[in-house]
Amino acid sequence: MFPQAGLALLTASAAVAATTGNRPKPGLPSLFPRLDAKKTRSSQEPAPPTVYFPLNFRYGSDQKITTDLVIPGTNKTMPVCFDQGSESFWILGPGALYNWGSEALPAPGRPGPCNTSATPVYEYSASPDADTAPFPYINAYAGFSKIVSGDSVVDDTMTFTSVAGQKSSIADIRAALVDFYMVRYPDFSGQCDPAGLTYDVGILGTAPFHYNNDYKSSEPHLRQELLEQGTIKAPVQSMWMDKRPQGIEDTYTGGAIFGGIDLSKFTGPLVKVRSLQDDDTLGYNVAQPVLSIRGKKIKTDASAGACFVDSGTRNDELPVAYADTEEFYETTGLVESPEGYVSWPGACESVPSNVTLDMKFPGATNGTFVDIKVPLKNYVRWDSGEEGLCRLNINLGECTLAAPFSTAAFFAADDERGEVAFAQGGISERGSEPSEDSIVLRIP
Repeated sequence: MFPQAGLALLTASAAVAATTGNRPKPGLPSLFPRLDAKKTRSSQEPAPPTVYFPLNFRYGSDQKITTDLVIPGTNKTMPVCFDQGSESFWILGPGALYNWGSEALPAPGRPGPCNTSATPVYEYSASPDADTAPFPYINAYAGFSKIVSGDSVVDDTMTFTSVAGQKSSIADIRAALVDFYMVRYPDFSGQCDPAGLTYDVGILGTAPFHYNNDYKSSEPHLRQELLEQGTIKAPVQSMWMDKRPQGIEDTYTGGAIFGGIDLSKFTGPLVKVRSLQDDDTLGYNVAQPVLSIRGKKIKTDASAGACFVDSGTRNDELPVAYADTEEFYETTGLVESPEGYVSWPGACESVPSNVTLDMKFPGATNGTFVDIKVPLKNYVRWDSGEEGLCRLNINLGECTLAAPFSTAAFFAADDERGEVAFAQGGISERGSEPSEDSIVLRIP
């Protein structure tokens, strides 16, 4: 989920750079510890310390990769978006309001006419470990069509789960508490009826941390704080999803770790791809892949630029120019629906399991490549479509490797070294946790 506030609203605001208590100021990336990596870890070597997040990808039009945060004092959870495309960590706090009803872009001091209580919220008062402090916070997403704000931060031991029963408790985590959530969304009822509204209840950003004269990441930045605490030893992460669930409407499961790379969660080579980012670039951007389906090459638009890796977005976007859309449909066998959406020409149950959208990414080393095959069936996550068609989670235009891509691609990143690596994922068993014997500190 690409936040739009980074270079204008956020970096100009002291809210983003705020810290609380006696926490150290963010360390410069050049100060990160440097340790050597190996393809496999010797049995005599201890596993690097890591922090684990169980993940879900539920069925539904508004769904992205999430981790379920347990609400203190209850057996309930709130699905927090696990977002490669943003930096900071926020959750809805007690008394949060959701504001809508305007077709104009929202802005601080210019809310829409409609308010409703936002739920679920993080009831930190029920946690014996929770502590709060003043922390002005503001962030914007989706071209400023969403703005979240608050004035405090919570520090707590938080527990994250998945629908497969995976669980991970992590001490000393900070999250901004959002109490006002504005969106650009008309009041179609004319009566401020909240029925049918959907919105994020939290976003855990995993994009790289930057701290330099040109750009400072929004905070609280969870992975950077874990590094400063010594909980993890390197600004490294890896993420995977398990095998596709049996039913179309079933939930995908998977996991992510901060501080290491789990070599057991993919098949074939793990290849460092061509990364296109620098010290003031938000998120992870990689060179475009060559696209094909059933052995037929798909014409792509080089001018669309780099591909943004973003588990917090629901649709993959393929770099196909508007002038080439007809050729795209002829090549793929897909159709454009009367409403203009990429669709399968039949019922969703008829989407074949053995057809894949194939992506060949150029490696960081000249002459190397990595192939990622995303089953077409993994794009069947939209819970509404047009009669006789199955709408897919695919857009055309620019290039975004979103939640559907994540179901089939193992992802690894080392922010200190500026490395991003892909491998074929979607091979681990449902409910499997990280394999400690297979975790290494760096990308081999």
